[in-house]
Amino acid sequence: MKQPKSLEQFCEYAQQLGGSGRTLLVNQADYTPEDAIVPDEDTSGGVNMQVVRLLACTGEDAVYWAEPVYDSGELEQMNVKLAVLADFDREVVTENELNKRKNETGLHENSIQKEAD
Repeated sequence: MKQPKSLEQFCEYAQQLGGSGRTLLVNQADYTPEDAIVPDEDTSGGVNMQVVRLLACTGEDAVYWAEPVYDSGELEQMNVKLAVLADFDREVVTENELNKRKNETGLHENSIQKEAD
């Protein structure tokens, strides 16, 4: 399984997936680190970081991508890039549902993408 290093590469790999039933599972959720990075009241009114998780899958193969998002402009840019996957059925799922499907496909990476080697 190839591991994409960018959203563009994720889209490229997704377009190459073989099989039927092309589906793009999408999860967007707040990312809350276990410990406060800056325990200061100045951050109390800040915007929570979001993580968008994507799983493109068919009956035969799958590819996964997760990316932190800080504002609506970044979400809009992601949607523009994902337009090339218009032929995929899209489903918005919970993180648990996405992880279950990811494990069913044999993908077990559970963290935000690793830095490029």
